Amino acid sequence: MQYPSPDAVQQSLKLFAEDVGDTTDVPFRVNMVPRYGGKPPLYTVIIRCAEKEPIREKLAQVLNRRFSLGATSFALDASEAQVILQYQRKRA
Repeated sequence: MQYPSPDAVQQSLKLFAEDVGDTTDVPFRVNMVPRYGGKPPLYTVIIRCAEKEPIREKLAQVLNRRFSLGATSFALDASEAQVILQYQRKRA
């Protein structure tokens, strides 16, 4: 199975930042962490922009999950990464 590239996820996440009015050039850093045993990879995400709370709220809405108050990093599983990419396609 083909999984999204970290760059594609990062570009899609940038749309979230733009939707909440953030103008940071690179508001997220995304890395893919391979897992063994046939398991799909995880994506580690670091929020780099100054105003993190509006982005966390928007992500919580789209992914239907909660984020810790003040969290600056989190992990996405492969299905959540797909949801992020679909958000990009819906918006375009």
